[in-house]
Amino acid sequence: MQVITRYLEGVPLVTVFVLEVGGVKVAVDPGPAALYSPLDVDVVFCTHLHLDHCGSAGHLGKPTYVHERYTRHVVDPSRLYESSRSVLGVFAEKFGRPLPNDKVVGAADGARLLDAFDAVHTPGHAPHHVMYYYRDGKILFAGDGAGVHIPELGVVIPTTPPPFRLDLYLQSLDKLRGLDVEVVCYPHYSCTHNVDLLRRHREQVETWVEVLRGRLDLAVEDALRLLAKEDENVAKVVDVGGLYLDFYLRFSVLGFMEYLRQSASSS
Repeated sequence: MQVITRYLEGVPLVTVFVLEVGGVKVAVDPGPAALYSPLDVDVVFCTHLHLDHCGSAGHLGKPTYVHERYTRHVVDPSRLYESSRSVLGVFAEKFGRPLPNDKVVGAADGARLLDAFDAVHTPGHAPHHVMYYYRDGKILFAGDGAGVHIPELGVVIPTTPPPFRLDLYLQSLDKLRGLDVEVVCYPHYSCTHNVDLLRRHREQVETWVEVLRGRLDLAVEDALRLLAKEDENVAKVVDVGGLYLDFYLRFSVLGFMEYLRQSASSS
């Protein structure tokens, strides 16, 4: 398997995985439009439609597999881009505008793709999130449905930007227990044989709930300080700062807080 890292401002943004199965070259999450470079592939798998993952799929011009209910946003990505700008602001502009792509293929939950991969619908991070399980290699391409893995820091942190659904996220993590996984590949930023990270990440999310529930009036910075006291993964990212903090962690806390506030107001 070929591993290609796309960098934004000198920092790893997304890792593209390219593997050949049955004579077909597959790219998983080709990265943002702004960082596009040609790939020698036949097919593209997008775990979800966020700009940092699937933004350059239209540039490649190859058949692109996405969640079956969201193919229209690949054919015409204009609404997706404007929605991303409203949430991510300047980061959306840094990621670039996707090109329309009419070579889109809808992946149903449980569908067998290329006679080698299983599509696993895993909403929570996004309603259009799909993981891809390569059966022969027992490899799970996890997208953003199981956190961000930063190997140089030895941490995993949640990827929970708005609009985030905690209930669906936890259900999706539980769904993975039915898979015989030996390798987890995170587009942020590496593959690992330590599949216990999936279980530990679920516990981490529950810790975040315990820390933040009942403190819903906190600003993001105050919430970060509280989380850093209970979650050493958060503490390490706060210490390092940069893109890991400004993009991943702050947006994740914001999405978490918004979900908990909405849940409290509707109960």
